[in-house]
Amino acid sequence: MSRSDDRKMKELADRLVAMSPEPPPYPEEVSVTQREDSKPRPALVFAGAALAVLLLAAIPILLARGGGEVDPVATSTTSTVASTVTTVPGASTTTGAAPTTTDPAVTTTQPAPTTTPPDDDVQGVFVFLTQTPENSFSGNPALVPFITNIAASPPEDSVAVALSTLFNPGLTPPQGFDSHVRPGTIVQSVDEPSEGLRVVDLSPEFLEGSVSGGALGDFTMLNQMIYTATDDEMWTEVLFTVNGEPVTQFGSEGLDISSPLSRESFLDQVNSVNLETAITGIGEFPQVIEGIANVFEATVSLELVDGEGNVVYEDFTTATCGTGCWGDFSFLIEDFDFAANPVMVRVFWHSAEDGSPVDVVSVPSSWGEDGPWDFVS
Repeated sequence: MSRSDDRKMKELADRLVAMSPEPPPYPEEVSVTQREDSKPRPALVFAGAALAVLLLAAIPILLARGGGEVDPVATSTTSTVASTVTTVPGASTTTGAAPTTTDPAVTTTQPAPTTTPPDDDVQGVFVFLTQTPENSFSGNPALVPFITNIAASPPEDSVAVALSTLFNPGLTPPQGFDSHVRPGTIVQSVDEPSEGLRVVDLSPEFLEGSVSGGALGDFTMLNQMIYTATDDEMWTEVLFTVNGEPVTQFGSEGLDISSPLSRESFLDQVNSVNLETAITGIGEFPQVIEGIANVFEATVSLELVDGEGNVVYEDFTTATCGTGCWGDFSFLIEDFDFAANPVMVRVFWHSAEDGSPVDVVSVPSSWGEDGPWDFVS
């Protein structure tokens, strides 16, 4: 090999050495004193081996080119960084797309609401009828309350239904009882504009007065309506209007009733003994029987009479006022089985002259086999 070839070989070797990549940095040694080893380091051995390989590969290329210059070789260096994933026990590590979490479907089963409609759409209402008392002292009718079944679908205001029941042409009072209310009047509205007051607006038929006629019949019709409209202690007065206007001419006598009325308004036109709680007619006990009376020495008596006319129970009580004033009375019957012994309930006062029953109000404790009496066809 000539001197020129030697020079070219030397330049080639220098250029290959310059082009060779730097060896990776050697990890920093820990400052621990170790015994020096006379053996060559692995990095130097690796570099030397790489140089020898390059020289061996370059010689044939150089010779094949006729000893010409060797063009620089473009070198592309790609660095790949390894991805290290550390999995901690109990932790979930997801690489890539966002995790999709599917919760298990939760099914909650609730019982469907149970709605029990009223039987046959029947509504029980509280109405006052009248009775001509036995051995009447004054000749005035007695007021007696009843609970009766009325078809009402949907259920309406109880007072409106009760007053409409009194005006119902199909009203058929039980035997021994009457109604003086003229049928055909329409209850147009019931309002409660202030505490204790109800305003009942009626159709013009109301102005004609009672079906029985006369002043006593008109007063009795008004008493039935007043007592029915004031069915609890919250409501003490009622104002009757016709087509929204006050009534200044009512019935055969042209009564002015343009002011609110109460249960005390026409007490002079009723019997001296009147009931205010209904005897239901279903044979229940104990029975509470309450009412008002204006009787001699405020003494009110009660008898239970069986079907053969025998008195099977009797009692008396003292009203809160008497002999010229009205008072409240109450009987509590605890030890009599009405279901097993249907009877006639009689409430009255004893005559101061001969002790005979006077102004007797009689109400049966049962009426047929069903519940509240149905006397509206």
